[in-house]
Amino acid sequence: MPTTFGIRKGSMVIATLLCAVSCISAVEQPQKEIVIKPQEHSGPVRNPMMGFIGSPDGRHEYATVAREYVRWNDIETSAADTVQKLKEYVDRQWRGVEQRNIKIIPRVFLEWPKGSPQDPYWPIDSDWPSDMPRDFGSEQFKQRMVHMIQKMGEAWDNDPRIVFIESGMIGPWGEQHHPSPSGDIQRLMGDAFKAAFKHKLVMNRYPWEFKDYDFGIYWDSFGNPGWEMQKHVPELEGRLADRWKTAPMAGEVAFSLDPKSDMPRLGRDPTDLVANNADILIQYIRRWHWTSLGWVSGYDKNNPAAARGAARIQAAFGYRFVLDEARYPASVKPGGSLSVSLVVRNTGSAPMYYPWPVEVSLLDERTREPVWHANFTSVDVRTWLPGDFSDKGKGRSVGDKRHFRFEWDTGMNYDIEPQRYRVAEEFKLPDTLVKGTYVLALAILDPAGNLPSVRFAITNYFNGGRHPIGRISVDTTVANPELTDRDFDDIANDKSLHYIVEK
Repeated sequence: MPTTFGIRKGSMVIATLLCAVSCISAVEQPQKEIVIKPQEHSGPVRNPMMGFIGSPDGRHEYATVAREYVRWNDIETSAADTVQKLKEYVDRQWRGVEQRNIKIIPRVFLEWPKGSPQDPYWPIDSDWPSDMPRDFGSEQFKQRMVHMIQKMGEAWDNDPRIVFIESGMIGPWGEQHHPSPSGDIQRLMGDAFKAAFKHKLVMNRYPWEFKDYDFGIYWDSFGNPGWEMQKHVPELEGRLADRWKTAPMAGEVAFSLDPKSDMPRLGRDPTDLVANNADILIQYIRRWHWTSLGWVSGYDKNNPAAARGAARIQAAFGYRFVLDEARYPASVKPGGSLSVSLVVRNTGSAPMYYPWPVEVSLLDERTREPVWHANFTSVDVRTWLPGDFSDKGKGRSVGDKRHFRFEWDTGMNYDIEPQRYRVAEEFKLPDTLVKGTYVLALAILDPAGNLPSVRFAITNYFNGGRHPIGRISVDTTVANPELTDRDFDDIANDKSLHYIVEK
C-alpha cells in the first residue's frame, strides 16, 4: 500500500508518495506533490462588479462600480437620433473608467424630482424629448421606449465598461413608481430588455413586478423599515428566494426623511450607518445575497468607527473567493503535463455573475512575468456560491406599519455553510519551456483584455493581480517550493488593475 508522509511548514504541506516497491527498485523515484494552503486575507478586497457603489472617478477606497443616471435628453432629443449619439455620450462621459477598473450600472430616466420634503415628487425637472409629450401610457412613449432599449442594447450589451443594466425609465429617478408600470408596459419593457441584452444582466425596481422575467432587483430604499420591508422581504425570501443565484441584487440605502413621518432609517446618514449600524446592514446583505449598494458609500472614511464598519461591510458584499488549497507537482518536463487542483470557497454573500476565466501561469521568479499561461476549461466561477440561511421566509414581523421590519433566529453568519468547490485540470506544457525554477500562479481574468482582475481573498499576492502559489521546477529540482510573506505584496494597496476597451 502507498504511504503518505506530510511535512507541514507554514502554509505549505509537501506530500511525498512512496511506492512500496521503491525499496527494491533503485530506478523508481519518489513522486512529490506540492500542497499549498494559503493564509486568508482578513480584510476587504476591492474586486470588480461588487461592493460599495461609487462614481466613475474611482476615488472611493473600495468602489469598482458606479451607478450612472443617464438623462434621456442627453442621448436622444428626437426620434431621428441614432445609436451613434448614445455611443458618443458614453465615450465622453465615461472616458478612462477602464484605467480605474470601474464598471458602470446605467439607468436611463425622464424625470428628476426637485420638490420639498413635504412634496417629494413634484415639481420635477423634465428630460422628456421635445417631440414626445409627457405621458408614460401613450402609444408614442411605448414605441420610443422600445426603440430606446434597442439602442441601449446595441451600444451597451458588448461594452466592457457596462456591468449591469437598471431598467429605469418610468417615474421619478427611473424608480418605476408614480406611476408604476402597467402590465402592458412591463411586458413591452421586459421583452425589449430581454431581446436587447444577451450578455449583460438587467434589474428592475420592485420584486413584485416583471414576474415573467428573470431580472435582478435594484432596491433603492434598501432595508428601510416600513412598507418597503413589509413588501420586499416576503418576495426576496419567497418567490425570488433563489433569484440571487443568477441575477444581481443592488440599489441604494436611502437617508432622506419626510418630516411628516417618524419612520426610522438604518442611519441618519452614511457615516452614522457604517459607524453605528454596520451589523444590521451586514445581516441584510447576507440574508438577501446583495452585490452592491450606493448612497451609503458617502461615509466619512476619516471617521475611525466608520472606516472599521465600511471595511466589514465591503467584505460582506458580493463574492469573496478564498483559496483553501492548491496542489501541483514539484517538477515538470518541457512538453509534459502539469496537473493543478484547487479547493475554493465563496465566503461572501453573492455569486460572481459572469463566466470570467481562471488562469494558471508559470512566472519568471525575477520579473514576475508569465513565461507560460493557460485557462481552466472546466471552471465556471458563477457556480461558486456562498452559504445561505435555513430560515428563509420565517422572519417574525416586528413593529407597526411605519416601523415594520423582520427579525430572525439566525444572525449574520450563514448556518448553511458555503460549499468547498474542487477544481482539477491537466495542462500541456510547451516543448520550448526553459529549464529552471518558476512560480506557479493563479488569476481570474477580465475578458476585456484578458488581464488579471478578480482577486482571491488570500495573502499570496503579487501586484498586478496574480496570486503566487509556490515554486515549481522545470527539468530540475526546486530547493524550496515554499514562498514566504516577504515575497508577497499587499493586496489592499494595489491600484494597478485595469481592463481594455477596444475601439
